[in-house]
Amino acid sequence: MSSLQNFAGKLARNILWPCLSLLPKKRRKVLCQSFHGRGYSDSPKAIADELLDRGWEVLWAVKSPQEAESLPVGVRPVLLNSPAYIYHMCTAGVWVDNCRKWGRLRKRSGQLYVQTWHGFPLKRIERDAEDALAPDYVAAAKKDSALCDLLLSNSAFLTEIYRRAFWYGGEVLECGFPRNDCLFASGEEAAAKVRRELGLPEKKKLLLYAPTFRKDQGLSAYDLDYRRLAEALSQRFGGEWLVLAKLHPNIADKAEKLRLDPRYVVNASPYPDIQELYLACGALVTDYSSVMFDYMNTGKPSFLYVNDLETYRGDRNFYFDLDLLPFARAEDNARLAQTIRDFDAEAQSRRVEDFREKFGILEDGRAAQRVADWLEERS
Repeated sequence: MSSLQNFAGKLARNILWPCLSLLPKKRRKVLCQSFHGRGYSDSPKAIADELLDRGWEVLWAVKSPQEAESLPVGVRPVLLNSPAYIYHMCTAGVWVDNCRKWGRLRKRSGQLYVQTWHGFPLKRIERDAEDALAPDYVAAAKKDSALCDLLLSNSAFLTEIYRRAFWYGGEVLECGFPRNDCLFASGEEAAAKVRRELGLPEKKKLLLYAPTFRKDQGLSAYDLDYRRLAEALSQRFGGEWLVLAKLHPNIADKAEKLRLDPRYVVNASPYPDIQELYLACGALVTDYSSVMFDYMNTGKPSFLYVNDLETYRGDRNFYFDLDLLPFARAEDNARLAQTIRDFDAEAQSRRVEDFREKFGILEDGRAAQRVADWLEERS
């Protein structure tokens, strides 16, 4: 965006916002947003579905018309930062987001802002990693927390982090992550949808490779040997395997630069809803990403490929020793292949239960229902 366009947008916002704030609010209208304008996904999606079923007016902020293609019937798209977006921000009774909101927002009296956040953390975040964060992000995070009325947590551990590190003193609903509710239901329909939309063969088994981003936003850490990975999976679990590679939303646009052999791997980064990929895939490889804690709810095999462990640890460090994680890890491709061949389902299951108990994790498939109940009690 040019400086002139940016100036025009700020001018329009500064004029429209106070004017449109004079209009009546609709208490049962919700404006949702996910990952700064991406498609229908994450915990805002689950909350939107629940509120739509309860007769609410549901709108979704998107950064482009292409992102709007993922919206279901009944959910209306609104172009991010457009006059229509400002209108609905001013007149909605509820905002729902999973990331920090930026810009000079003005929340009206009586409006409710639900911040779902986007994962159980391994690496240190927010105030606990303030020295590693850009000053403009820290400023935006503090402003965002001041606007929030409710943060969603899936554990006693995360609730404690909110209290200590989010510059937030408001209410926390320890209800689970709404985005994970679908993992407690049948995933056959979602799995079929994934294969259909990505054009995947029916007979091949699927593994999801979903690493997090690096501080430099580069791609050098993603050196997975997909052929060796697929062969190890076949040796341990049988059948032919195909890898779905989904990069973190912060760098998803760079996924096309990866060299991906279509015999072994498909770029799934544009796919909007990673929960549907969880349901379609029979195993996971990740690194330090919170996806491991979401996928844990499926009970399927999970593996950690941490080829830059010390470098990543030096960026933000971790909240706890990696040996507490319930998943086997490897620091190179040869060891990853051997770890897969040696996989013990019962051992992973025991470690997962120990991990849940230690960190007070609550996930039972009813998080979105609890959030909707909280909103309706106040609407």
